[in-house]
Amino acid sequence: MNKEKITNHWRIFFSDLLIGTFKKLILFGFIGFIFGLIGLFLMNHFFIDELEWSTWIVSLVLILSFGWYTGFGIIFGLIASIIQITSKKITEALAGIHELIDLLTHGVVEKIPRFNKNIPRNQLEDTFDGIGKNFLEQLRLKQGITAFISRILFGTILKVIKFFFLDNVVEELSKKDGDITSSDIEHAVRRVGVEMVTEPILEKFLYIQILNIFLLSICFSIPIGILIFF
Repeated sequence: MNKEKITNHWRIFFSDLLIGTFKKLILFGFIGFIFGLIGLFLMNHFFIDELEWSTWIVSLVLILSFGWYTGFGIIFGLIASIIQITSKKITEALAGIHELIDLLTHGVVEKIPRFNKNIPRNQLEDTFDGIGKNFLEQLRLKQGITAFISRILFGTILKVIKFFFLDNVVEELSKKDGDITSSDIEHAVRRVGVEMVTEPILEKFLYIQILNIFLLSICFSIPIGILIFF
């Protein structure tokens, strides 16, 4: 277990959380806007030019179509960005969550190298919170809105891990007779584990992204369908 490596992983995770997200939202929104313009051009070139409508009707149709294509292009572009960002961040979080649990658990073991099953729960909680707070300080997050949101998010992650440790691991340790050693704790952590599989999660995001593209195609086809129908 490399503590510096774990710290760097989460520092990069949080530093890219807001800035990287904002950049990708802008990028995907712009790409969606471009796709909207392409859709408008194709509709105008292959359908509207073939119709013998008056100039003011054509102008009205083009204005409405511009709003339709660019608007939905941006919306679906932002949705695609959110799907991609969420998938990426979940993958990054899962990659570091196992080592973080191991780090925090070892910290508790060092603070309380030997204890019995009747140890007060609040003592375990205080020990765990102290280790988590110390780890957060080691991340050296900069001040500002990014650091504020990152602290809230990491605090939530710590609470989830604490729940995992205090409930699942302690329950596993309660099955042992007599005093509990650090070796028992490490074995309990390995037995309980965090059974998260990334591939099924990523597959679901892939399906959602495909659905997003399919819905975009339908929205882009509606104006053309109206022109053909009329």
